[in-house]
Amino acid sequence: MRNIPSLLSSYDPGSKNSEVRKIQFTGRSTYILSLPKKWLTEMRLKAGDPVVIIREANNSLSILPEPRRGRTAASGGYPDEVTALVLQNEDSASLKRKVVSIYLAGYSVIHLKSKIGRINPIQRDAIREVIRRNLVGTEIIADASDIITIQILISIPELSVNTAIRRMFLIASSMHRDALSSLAELNYEIAEGVIKSDDEVDRFSLYILRNLVIASQNERILREIGLRKPSDCLSYRVTVKSIERIADHAYGIADSCLKIKEKIPIEIFRKIEKMSEISLTALNDAVEAFLRRDYTLADKTVDRAKSLRQLENDIILLLDKEEEKKTIRNPLSNINIRLILEDIRRTAEHSSDIAEAAMNQTIDEIIEKSPSGALPVLEEVSHNIPSV
Repeated sequence: MRNIPSLLSSYDPGSKNSEVRKIQFTGRSTYILSLPKKWLTEMRLKAGDPVVIIREANNSLSILPEPRRGRTAASGGYPDEVTALVLQNEDSASLKRKVVSIYLAGYSVIHLKSKIGRINPIQRDAIREVIRRNLVGTEIIADASDIITIQILISIPELSVNTAIRRMFLIASSMHRDALSSLAELNYEIAEGVIKSDDEVDRFSLYILRNLVIASQNERILREIGLRKPSDCLSYRVTVKSIERIADHAYGIADSCLKIKEKIPIEIFRKIEKMSEISLTALNDAVEAFLRRDYTLADKTVDRAKSLRQLENDIILLLDKEEEKKTIRNPLSNINIRLILEDIRRTAEHSSDIAEAAMNQTIDEIIEKSPSGALPVLEEVSHNIPSV
């Protein structure tokens, strides 16, 4: 039934999660396979309970409890419930990181319990803030003096990772455009709006990363969220983190805009605008290549960031000339314009990372297979080795 030598070679006879069982033949056409009693006890299964048998793409077999029994850690799905202690002197930042880490681990119910006495008001506010600002589909369902219970209400299939990535991209690219508009008009209200939008990108980022952690451990869930194979989780993680960083750079542009108190000379702004357009085009093409699994488009996108380096240097030379002529009177404006240039360039560089991730996950589509489909056809290379 299983033609997977690599799996057999990694079999550990001493592992509690591995056993060799023989397939038995009974009746005229039925094959049966016994399961260890200890496993069934741990998974809370008994005789008569339905299970689902799935033949995976690699010819392995997955045996999963019937879906209506719920997906818990014991039943082979994602983890269900966990309790974590809130230390008496634990500060807000540490507590927020703890909640996010548990959320990313895939638990659907999180109990935060005070180790001694009550959860203090500062800790309680920190928990509420991280839920409101960072965690998609999460609510407090119980709030007592010594324990807070959080439940993740959104189920995995409700929002595919591709849909969430596209939303992240749309928000991040919109933030970038609005930040440039703020720079053109010195409109600080627009800049403040960009800064506030960064939380929404972070929310989608954590949601996707949580699903990738869960999917990497269960092929059924992998398919539910729209991925093809476990290795895709690596490419998706790179893409998610890259879009998150692009949003951070849009935040940076807006933050720099708030510190610029005079209009930028038109010649310099036009070049900044051109640099921004190239960067956004690279981002758009990279995300489209990733979501459409288009190797060719991704390959064309990778080198876009390199062209921005020279344009950035040209703008810096113009800035130096304007500074000498005192056209830009406030030295702080000059410094913040340089920071904006770096943020735009880094946006294009992160876009290249997304394009490379797209190439990595689609490489199988450009490798020519031999007629048997067993091995890739390699181009013959002539090696001229000098005689000794």
